[in-house]
Amino acid sequence: MSDLRGRLRALLPEPGAPRALALSTLVGQTGSGLLLPVSALFFTRSVGLAPAQVGLGLAVAGLVGLAAAVPIGRVADRFGARGTYALALLGQAVATASFALVHSLWAFVVANTLAALAQRGGSAARGAVIGGLGEGEARVRLRALLKSVTNAGLSIGTALAALALAADTRAAYLSIVLVNAATYVGAALPLLRVPAVAPAGPGPGAPPRRAVLRNRPYAVVTALCGLTSIHYDVLSLGLPLWIAGHSHAPRWSISAVILANTVLVVLLQVPFARGTGEAATAAAAVRRAGWVLWAGWAVIAAAAFTGSAAAAFALLVAGMVLHTAGELWHSAGSYGLSYELAPAGSHGEYQGFFSLGSGATAAVAPLVVTTVCLADGPTWRPATGWFLLGLVVAAAAAAVPAATRRAERDHVPIPAPARGPVLQESA
Repeated sequence: MSDLRGRLRALLPEPGAPRALALSTLVGQTGSGLLLPVSALFFTRSVGLAPAQVGLGLAVAGLVGLAAAVPIGRVADRFGARGTYALALLGQAVATASFALVHSLWAFVVANTLAALAQRGGSAARGAVIGGLGEGEARVRLRALLKSVTNAGLSIGTALAALALAADTRAAYLSIVLVNAATYVGAALPLLRVPAVAPAGPGPGAPPRRAVLRNRPYAVVTALCGLTSIHYDVLSLGLPLWIAGHSHAPRWSISAVILANTVLVVLLQVPFARGTGEAATAAAAVRRAGWVLWAGWAVIAAAAFTGSAAAAFALLVAGMVLHTAGELWHSAGSYGLSYELAPAGSHGEYQGFFSLGSGATAAVAPLVVTTVCLADGPTWRPATGWFLLGLVVAAAAAAVPAATRRAERDHVPIPAPARGPVLQESA
């Protein structure tokens, strides 16, 4: 029993700033989980928009949000990451609450664009907050722990959203929207317990403006890690459609394998992040992730060639375990690289830029996944697509160590703003 309590305590963040960030993340992501399964139905069934209009509005908002990540990250570096992050959360609250006033396409586009700006900017600012709290593996461990908390919050929120989905009324959907807005306010409050890191003000020691846009080696690492991140869309889009349309596994397998992924990420992201506090080991983790993802997708594709429901389910579970291991190594390695290759004092700008890699991939991934892995025709055709997509991802991940070495050669450290230690290296 004492060993179990010790393991459970090890999953908790350290008191102080890490625990406050975890609480903020849990509250905010629970709210996001509430809205995630409800938003499309709210805007189509309650507001009256056509699905194509919803898709157009989300695409516009997503592109504008991507473009804002670097500038808002720069604002966080210049004026303070904690304050910028808190303002972004309050901006998300206002933008989300404004969904209740949407009755036209243009109002929908404006509200979602404001929400995307706040979300992307807040993500960059949060990265800067984490970057200012510690160094090396302690910093990556906190980022990994917050991903586990994110998954837990999304799961809780999604489960609670079932109540609104069952009611299927405008009042129920509006309640979800307003509760989600309130959670962003709640997520901003714990930041009062996070110490402010001195911003990189103007002066001879300050990082040059828009330096990340001229840092080509960092851009290459960003692009390679971003391409590898297509595994998120494989999980959310490709896998459910593959199970439903190309395997003999029962439909409940979709929920089962995705739930397994969520639980494994919550429990294992922190252990998988060990050793990724240095650029070389972080790059090796990304390379390993590429090969493991390839193997997992090959096993998932094989599920289409068995007529047994039990065998298909077993293959899907095995493939999902490999997929999850690849996701965990990719996340941990990407966290390490995004921080270790960035100059101190510019973490907001660099975190915002690093998010462009996964953001650009997310924009094109639905088309790629549906075209390559869900192609029409005989079974061997889409199965070959899974194999080829895995090969491309493995090749991109395999190039990360070489790109990292070049980025390290060109990396010129800039002294960090003075601060006291907040995070401790963990064994």
